[in-house]
Amino acid sequence: MIKIIKKSLIILLLVTINVIVYIAKIIQNFYKENKSKIEKYSKSFYYVLKEELSK
Repeated sequence: MIKIIKKSLIILLLVTINVIVYIAKIIQNFYKENKSKIEKYSKSFYYVLKEELSK
C-alpha cells in the first residue's frame, strides 16, 4: 500500500513539474513576442507613477 502511495506521489510531482515548466515556456514565449510593448507600457506606467508622486 505504501509503495503505491509513494509511486503515485512521485508521478504527481513529475506531472506538476512538467506543468510548471510548460507554463514558464508559454510566459517566456509571450514575453519574447511582446517585449517592446511590455517595455513601452512599463515605462509609461513608471512615468505616470513618478508624476503622481511628485504632486
